[in-house]
Amino acid sequence: MSFRLRVLSAVIALAAVALWAVPGLSRLEIDSDLDSLLPADDPSVSELDAMARSFGGDPVVVLVEGSGDPLAADRLPALLQLEGRLSAVDGVVATYGPATTLNQTVLQLKRFLAELSGRRDALAEAGRTRELAAFEARYGSLLVQALPAGLPTLSNENFVRSVVLDPVTEKPKPQWRQYLPAQGAVAVYLRPREGLDAAAAALLHTEVETIVSDSEAVPDGAEVTVTGAPVVTAGLADRMRAEVPRLAATAFGMVALVLLLVPWARRRRFQLAPLLVMGVATAVTLAVFGWRGDPLSLGAATFLPIILGLGSYYPVYLSRTGHRRVVLAVAASSTCAFAGLLLSPLPFVADLGLAVPAGLAAVVAVSLAGSWVLGPRLGQDPSTPAPAAPAAIRRRLPTPALAVLTGAALLVSVFGWVSLASTPLKTDPQQLLAGLPSLDDAVHVEDVIGYSGEVDVRLKGADVLTPEALAWSRAAQTEIVSLYGDRVQPVVTVGQLLGFLGEDPTQAQVRAGVAALPGYITSAVVSSDQTEALSSYGVAWSDLADDRDLVADVRAALPAPPPGYDVGVSGLPVAAERGYHLVSGERYESSVIALLAAALALVVLLPHRRDALVAIAAAAIASGLTVAVLVLTVGALNPLTLALGALTAAIGSEFTVLLLAAARQRSSDLRRSVLLAVLLSLGGYGVLLTSSLPLVRELGLALVTSVALSVGTAHLLAELGTRLRPGPEDPAAAAADPEGQDALARDGHVAELLRVGGDRES
Repeated sequence: MSFRLRVLSAVIALAAVALWAVPGLSRLEIDSDLDSLLPADDPSVSELDAMARSFGGDPVVVLVEGSGDPLAADRLPALLQLEGRLSAVDGVVATYGPATTLNQTVLQLKRFLAELSGRRDALAEAGRTRELAAFEARYGSLLVQALPAGLPTLSNENFVRSVVLDPVTEKPKPQWRQYLPAQGAVAVYLRPREGLDAAAAALLHTEVETIVSDSEAVPDGAEVTVTGAPVVTAGLADRMRAEVPRLAATAFGMVALVLLLVPWARRRRFQLAPLLVMGVATAVTLAVFGWRGDPLSLGAATFLPIILGLGSYYPVYLSRTGHRRVVLAVAASSTCAFAGLLLSPLPFVADLGLAVPAGLAAVVAVSLAGSWVLGPRLGQDPSTPAPAAPAAIRRRLPTPALAVLTGAALLVSVFGWVSLASTPLKTDPQQLLAGLPSLDDAVHVEDVIGYSGEVDVRLKGADVLTPEALAWSRAAQTEIVSLYGDRVQPVVTVGQLLGFLGEDPTQAQVRAGVAALPGYITSAVVSSDQTEALSSYGVAWSDLADDRDLVADVRAALPAPPPGYDVGVSGLPVAAERGYHLVSGERYESSVIALLAAALALVVLLPHRRDALVAIAAAAIASGLTVAVLVLTVGALNPLTLALGALTAAIGSEFTVLLLAAARQRSSDLRRSVLLAVLLSLGGYGVLLTSSLPLVRELGLALVTSVALSVGTAHLLAELGTRLRPGPEDPAAAAADPEGQDALARDGHVAELLRVGGDRES
């Protein structure tokens, strides 16, 4: 087929790919939801979703500091108006704050007292003396307690303070501390609807900030903080929308610079051809996610620089037609190694296990097509002399020194593999997203109110408004607070809301007590069908990081539920802790699976099986070295760096196989390709070091370190293996290579001298 016809075929193929990819790209979304950081298809996430369906999503907190005395008679009306406006925000299903709670309490208390008075008068008029005495014994104390405080109105500060403040300490009672967490501070909570996406969360955040800034309840000089899981989600989406294009553009620029500085093609105008390959492969991979209908998670979004670093040199490799079998073998090995990430329980890591193999497969396919179209126009011109290596590289280390270096690398690698079992892991959203401004706000609110996450205890049954269910909720709260009150505090519980009913209320009294409270409040703890009762306990992420068994301890402290009832423990901290234990229990799994997958592909596809064994040994050593470096520098691992064994298995085995092939065939061209691959990898991966997210920066550090250690280990083992057991030479390959010809001539001269010397001795 002529060159023009091949070019025409390529143009038609590119047009067909574009027609398929463009609609897929138009459907692509970046997933910034915190669910991607939680274990997929896990009961803890299912419980979290079920709780959101019944009671709304994780709350948005509006914290106003420096607002003076919020209980003053001239402040409560403005605060009541603010809470009313916030409750009308689109996407909010429940709002609870101090003014609205007080106002509803006032209204219900007035109605309740009126009903009590009417019932008492009716009993007195009917002459039912015994029933009247029992009624007064039960409810008379409520009337007496209400009289000293005066009329139940918001303008009556005595009444307000008697309801909110402890008479001895003059501090808010436990059930009011969530609203009044500190002197001069007010907190209002909004529960958004279930499944709020990043765009809706951002809109909600903006509307809430606008309402608060215009409210008279926020005096001049007061500090306002709006935070919560939905706000963090919106902040992460904004950051990713800004960073992903920047990282991709910077990575393209770095790769282009390396391709321009290191000559590899016969014709100068084809130096940047790999960028076209990478552009097509990246578009195809992103289109796959778009057509799947799945948003691109944080982990998959980082694949752009990874693909650029890992795949940009495959067009260079595959332009050397004499090495294609080896190159295809290492490409298959890398794909199998990365596919092992699909086993990760965390979606943002598993997505990387789909994105990288898909991108790498697209790179190889497009590279082969480009090599077929351009033919001999690619590849290094044989008349171009190989660049001279520095003197330090040209000098070959003595074999003993080489063995010592290999032994030292092996010892440090063993240290890395062993330390992997006890290295701290960062899996909580607060740890993974550190540095995000919206998360900094959440940390500040945690410092003020004492918690930033909620552990929800859900009692489920046919009817949760029974004396038995109420008694269990009270017992559970007592047990949790008595054991873990220093780290866990009640936020909104059934026991708190119905505490006025006394110790042993009847069924009728429980229902009357719930009816006496505003539905505005009871909807936060009792589902609309009265089959679920929710008790929320606040926990700090810092406490969870210090005590990984805290959630399990809270669950174990719960008493056995009454017959016919079930108990569930849910919440974002619960799912995050579940993710930690799942990832922690699989510290070695992903790396070992990646090594085995890479080894299997190499053993099956390589013509020299010994190369596969040496390559996997190099990858295993490089993986341990990388972990050792991360432990000594960062001090902890995250799910992405923990799964780094897949990448190290890929590039470590790849470099080793190609260096062994270059030594066997005496191919300076292949060695030059490996050098170019190293530079391209460092350029592509190094871009991640510029990210503002520590999670991504740590991944960049791990990738750069992995490349450097992998190529060093590959060189050591390849050189040592070649010296200890030289493989068969390929005279044809050496004859086609100027350096190879010189090497054959030198070796032939040395052999002739040895033969002559042997004849003289005999």
